[in-house]
Amino acid sequence: MGKIKEQHTSKKVRYIGTEQFINAETGVVEEFQVTDIEERDFNFSKVWMRNFISTLDLVGNQKTRLAFWIIDHLNKENQLIATFRSMADETGISLFTVRETMKILQDSDFLRKVSNGVYTINPDIYFKGTRNARLNILSQYHELGETKPQLTDEQKIDQIQKSIALLQRELDKLTSKKSNIINAERVFEPSEALEN
Repeated sequence: MGKIKEQHTSKKVRYIGTEQFINAETGVVEEFQVTDIEERDFNFSKVWMRNFISTLDLVGNQKTRLAFWIIDHLNKENQLIATFRSMADETGISLFTVRETMKILQDSDFLRKVSNGVYTINPDIYFKGTRNARLNILSQYHELGETKPQLTDEQKIDQIQKSIALLQRELDKLTSKKSNIINAERVFEPSEALEN
């Protein structure tokens, strides 16, 4: 079963003009184009969930009923906290159908399992709350899908040694640069003494 196509909000960029800025590293005045980004939400529809669920409940099957029951029982973090058994008991849907439906909903990226009995609904499909809260939940949702490979101790040591070597090279460059500056200052000192 394929994943649901992700819908996005748009960003409109508006060109304002050019402005001059001083480069903090070089002190040179540089001219840059200045733009303004306006964010506008789109791809949203108003749905009165209870009425919609009641209507679909009349014509839908058990899997559809369960999906809408899930939406109706989310907390403010867009999570459902319920075991398969409790869902079956509360909805009157068989445990087999609950298991099957939850697998389908996970495979279609409607929801992701956080831990046993805790599921987060994809905020690109359904979210109740402010735009900023949705973006926060969306970030957390995407982190759930990332699988980070477990490193062995040897791999961790190897990565740490590479990081240390990289930092040592950076330290050597800075130390050399500092020495060159100090030596250059010493070269100018005797000539200043002659002028006095």
